[in-house]
Amino acid sequence: MIIDLKELSALPIKVDTAHCNFVFGSSLNTPSIVTRKSHDLETVWANDVQEEDRVIYRYTSGLWLPSDEALWKNAGFIYGIVFFLPGVFGGEYVKSSGQYHAITAGQRMAAPEIYTVLVGCGHFMLQRSVPPYGEILDAVLIEVNVGEMFVVPPDYGHLQINPTNGPLVFSYTVAYPLVSNYEPYRQRRGAMYYEMADGSERFVFNSHYPKRLPLRILKAAQLRQFPFLAGKADYRRIRACLPKLSFLNRPEEFPAEAYL
Repeated sequence: MIIDLKELSALPIKVDTAHCNFVFGSSLNTPSIVTRKSHDLETVWANDVQEEDRVIYRYTSGLWLPSDEALWKNAGFIYGIVFFLPGVFGGEYVKSSGQYHAITAGQRMAAPEIYTVLVGCGHFMLQRSVPPYGEILDAVLIEVNVGEMFVVPPDYGHLQINPTNGPLVFSYTVAYPLVSNYEPYRQRRGAMYYEMADGSERFVFNSHYPKRLPLRILKAAQLRQFPFLAGKADYRRIRACLPKLSFLNRPEEFPAEAYL
């Protein structure tokens, strides 16, 4: 099946759900594509994965319309799209590997990130920590449905989960360039909690963490982080709001009321 994202993202993009591919319109730049397969995540699944190796998600580098290239580069942000297929591996819903944003020179905090779901329903698993990531200070799962958005606050590691039997497509907006640190998740075989499709317990504590925190579950629809982004936070809206998004590359400016 081909899903046209133009009305959802305000960009000429389609996704091919049979092959987990992007189809880009001629009026868009040509981004690079990163592909992740199930065996790429072997160090972070809850259980050993016996299923055949296959593509589980792809994501783009920065996207822009030709007339907007300088605007994005001057702002120091990128807007990209991520496409997850559904699936269950070792009893766990398909997910990304998990990452922390590295703290850049001159900053005291890791950069935030904006997510907007375009197709499906996503679960975004967050945990707050700072280098050397020995202690987790907060654990949060945010449910985000079509057309909803939220902002990952500074210093929250994060991963995405597709808990449905259909595709999940979402956009991200983040400072660029940005370095991601995946190693803390690999060392502890994933996030503090796994979201399981099978068994009596939906969210299972990862025993590789020395201390268990309660998992707070929030809905993006109930958050009021940035009212000027509420509603259809597509490419066009994000582009129009670039002057208000300085907190993406200056995380110390992230407002206290926008924390989760």
